[in-house]
Amino acid sequence: MKLVVVGAGQGGSNIADEFVALGKWVWKNRRIRIFTGSDEDPLSKGVFAVNLGAGDLYGLNHIPQTDDHTILLGTTDEFRGRGAGKVNADGAEQAKRGAHKIVSTIRDHGDVPSADAMLVIATTAGGTGSGSVGVIVDLLKEAFKKPIYALLVLPFENQYDDPDSMVNTATCLKRVLDNSSADAVFLVDNQKFVRGNQTMTYNYETMNRKIADSFMDILCVGEETDRRYIGEVLDANDVIRILHGATAIGISHTTIPKKQTSFLSRFRSSAPKANHFSVAKNQIERAQNVLHQALSELSIDCEIWENGEAHYDAQNVLGLFSGPADEATEEIVEMMDNTLAERVPGAGRRKGTYPGRVSDTISFTVIVSNLGEGAAMDKIETFFTDASRMLGEVQHKREGRQKQWETASKAAASLPNL
Repeated sequence: MKLVVVGAGQGGSNIADEFVALGKWVWKNRRIRIFTGSDEDPLSKGVFAVNLGAGDLYGLNHIPQTDDHTILLGTTDEFRGRGAGKVNADGAEQAKRGAHKIVSTIRDHGDVPSADAMLVIATTAGGTGSGSVGVIVDLLKEAFKKPIYALLVLPFENQYDDPDSMVNTATCLKRVLDNSSADAVFLVDNQKFVRGNQTMTYNYETMNRKIADSFMDILCVGEETDRRYIGEVLDANDVIRILHGATAIGISHTTIPKKQTSFLSRFRSSAPKANHFSVAKNQIERAQNVLHQALSELSIDCEIWENGEAHYDAQNVLGLFSGPADEATEEIVEMMDNTLAERVPGAGRRKGTYPGRVSDTISFTVIVSNLGEGAAMDKIETFFTDASRMLGEVQHKREGRQKQWETASKAAASLPNL
């Protein structure tokens, strides 16, 4: 599945930057392109960064800092490359004013016709990305008529008492989930991946890398051309058909224990030998544990707990097993399908395998799409209600301060003016 990726604002552009790093690794190690362009083109061809702050663009490591891939808005207005100052209404307005620049840059330099879909990334608590992401989604949908996905990263819990962060998050979610042309919206909860004993720089870098890595196998499997690594294929259309509405993605992996062989056995007959029944049993149990872990590590909590067990309310679910060829057994595929049917009851299912690309790990990628009742919906509703309350409190305090200044000014009425 080939993408055009657009990062909006500082956070979104940094995540897009990690997608380029991922694309370079995939090309070097698998000879697969996950972005648009030909094999002779730079691997960053299909990735762009949009921002109001010039300083944020200087921090990119992989997206070229050239005007064919970094799009600086507001250069003719009062912003002059200094950012939106956490006012997401300004981010939205500047994206509208820069509509021609955004669309023409991506059209001229993104090789859009070869893309299966386009992904626009932003963090919700800031100014530029939070405000512009919905506008950019609509511009790209109108211009290119491709499947357009948004990826929204929710704030840390320590930002939940900040009115600006909460209002920006709520208005961004309202704009993109309810009032945009996005075919699906991937939701990522920063708090799920933060590590309290690490620096914020480490946390940001690690989280950005995890977000990009979540998409690696699902993008690679449909582009694979080496017959050794083709299993039960999930192509771009399989993915596109299941992606609708609010969506979560998760991946988990584990190392396979090395097989113990004696020195003499290496020189004996190489004829295939039947495995002890416990080998298959251990394979299934190991894979089942990894699958359950992938569900627990979805990018946003979206489960419903009943009688001590979690299940999910969603329209569609997708599962992809990756691992050594001898681990991709029919029993494991059946276990994956049965588990997803049980955990996401009534959902349309897609499944696939990606055998042989790794020799020492197995992993599952899970996508749960068009989420309904559950923890994710509860969290979104909390953002809406808390932001509305905070907006009222801020307005009330502003009016109170204004009245206090008016009272103070009356006391100074008899003083001469300078």
